[in-house]
Amino acid sequence: MTVKTCSFINDSLRYIEDHLEENLTVAEFAEQAGYSESGFSRLFRRQMGCSVLEYVRRRKLLKASELILNGVKVIDAAFQYGWQTHSGFTKAFRQEFGFSPSLLRAMRMQADCLNGGNGMNHFLYRIPEEHTPKEYLFQLLKKEMTENENVIDVEELKKVYIFACQVYCGLKRYSGDEYVTHPLNTALILAQMNAEKNTVYAGMFCDALEKTKVTKEELKENLPLEAAVLVQTLNNYELENQVSSENEEAALIKIAERLHNMRTVRYMDETVAKKKVKETLEFFLPAARKLGNNKLVEKLNDLVLRFGL
Repeated sequence: MTVKTCSFINDSLRYIEDHLEENLTVAEFAEQAGYSESGFSRLFRRQMGCSVLEYVRRRKLLKASELILNGVKVIDAAFQYGWQTHSGFTKAFRQEFGFSPSLLRAMRMQADCLNGGNGMNHFLYRIPEEHTPKEYLFQLLKKEMTENENVIDVEELKKVYIFACQVYCGLKRYSGDEYVTHPLNTALILAQMNAEKNTVYAGMFCDALEKTKVTKEELKENLPLEAAVLVQTLNNYELENQVSSENEEAALIKIAERLHNMRTVRYMDETVAKKKVKETLEFFLPAARKLGNNKLVEKLNDLVLRFGL
């Protein structure tokens, strides 16, 4: 690389970083660098191994991921870097990194929890008071989903909620609360992770096949098909040590369920607690490495050492 080309690349990269929140074009870069569009594009690809717009897109996604890890809602991070919809941003993010931005919210919550907090950082999860009734939890869930998506089908959400109440009817938690409050809290955490709609719906039945007499056929009759299939996937599911589109949604639900149960983690057998910490960390570390987030990788590795894993 010549000194002139090196200076051109460095100047272009600095310009990109300074204007990432803007709608950047190749023509703008070329003019700023003093090249024709074709000449600029050719030189940039030769030195960087990708087109300038591909590079800009990745930098925007990485910057948005930093915001999400710091507690910013997915939709707000998306807007800041030029995406107009939650679904459009999620699609672009998944294409780039192989997992959804919801995983970053889950990662932050779990890291807070494992570091000695309760996993309910106020930026991420406004924890309802203990013994909050199911009716109020539903209102919180509806509010959260409305804030995360431009439009939600309130009637569909209500139908899923009523079905969950029917499925868990008569079951109680050790606290004496209706058992359905646990899957509702799980769904609420998923919504605050900015998980997709059907993942939130499935969260309302996180242990239904284990705890209740509901059948797979009844799930398909009363839930969107994608949500019903996901509930079936949850049965006997364990977190795996890699992130993939095939296991991510199920893993998110298991993590959300675990976060709600973290209030009682001190009562767990030490061996069981270590196993749960280990499998969660093994799920998150590949995601952190894909992002190239060395600081996050170091934090997760510190947790491995702390728990003697």
